[in-house]
Amino acid sequence: MRRVTGFTLLEVLVALAVLAIAMGAIINAATQSIASTAYLRDQTFASWVALNQANERLLDPEPWPEAGSRQGSAELAYRTWRWEVRFAKTGDPDLRRIEVTVRAAENGPALSTLTAFKANPPQKKPAAGNEPPGQPAENQ
Repeated sequence: MRRVTGFTLLEVLVALAVLAIAMGAIINAATQSIASTAYLRDQTFASWVALNQANERLLDPEPWPEAGSRQGSAELAYRTWRWEVRFAKTGDPDLRRIEVTVRAAENGPALSTLTAFKANPPQKKPAAGNEPPGQPAENQ
């Protein structure tokens, strides 16, 4: 009597089923990792656009911004990003709230929101010799 060695058909099918389930889990994990990386990249670029817009508004020599909003687009990393800047009054009359929201598309979800505050520019100092009474003159 001759003894046959090897795997039966049932053993091969069970092994293939286990391998298919494992490969499916690996592919799913890789896909989620790629999607997360792309989302984090977009959030990073959107936060840079928001920071640039906030800095432009903070450094703007134009007069004090009134409450309201402005929209526009900016190009960064070979993509066009949609931004919206909202100006709002605060409890302090010499302070304005600036909120910048950036999206990848016109009606897409907000990828980054940045809040900054802009102080009212100081009034011009009086010319030398025109100080109010009781105020010492500053050394130049």
